[in-house]
Amino acid sequence: MSQALEVLAVGLAGLALALAAGCSSLRGPEDRIRVSAELAGSLREEALKLPDGGERERLVTGLIQLEELLAGPPSPLKPAATAPGEPTLPSPQGSRTPAPAWATMFAPASLVIGFFTRSRDFDGVPGDDGLEVRLQPLDQFGDPTKAVGSYRVEVFAYRPLSLEKRGERLGHWFISVLDVASNRKYYDPVDRSYVLPLLWKEPIEAGRSVIVQATYYPPAGFREKLFAQRVIKMGSEE
Repeated sequence: MSQALEVLAVGLAGLALALAAGCSSLRGPEDRIRVSAELAGSLREEALKLPDGGERERLVTGLIQLEELLAGPPSPLKPAATAPGEPTLPSPQGSRTPAPAWATMFAPASLVIGFFTRSRDFDGVPGDDGLEVRLQPLDQFGDPTKAVGSYRVEVFAYRPLSLEKRGERLGHWFISVLDVASNRKYYDPVDRSYVLPLLWKEPIEAGRSVIVQATYYPPAGFREKLFAQRVIKMGSEE
């Protein structure tokens, strides 16, 4: 059994125990849900320590989905809305003193999906087979900055005549940028953004408008997130 599967097996066993109706340490359904969500969050942090690879990403994505499911549905974010949220950096290890202002001055305060986010042909065979997403974290001054953490990218069908513009989810990816190697791999110093090449399982036809939604998870406990959305047309750079 791989290390990732061992983490998942132990975690699911603990989650099952936490959800058991006869658990004497939990007083009611709310306590069981709270403990289960905390357990899912702890498992996710442990899973991020595994070697980089598709197995780790699938495991972390599933644990994030589980935690969000237990916490309840988020409020819908309209395509043109300003996304709230600001990551909080951790306090220095072994100290209760908050991080000094200079340490957080250039922390990401907002997230932008770049203008040149578009569908792309990655294999040279006619027809786009994925999406190139450009994500640009901005600091409190509105300037591009680097952002260590993890990114979740989702693509939804665009419904222009509906109050809820997001329709069916057409794609879902999770990318970790937690070390020097991954920053060098994904960061474009010319565009000053993270360039994520994402292959889709099912093609999205050219000319179709979709909503690209990105979520940034800071490394300090995944408690505060940044959101961004952009409507793009498949087969077009706009």
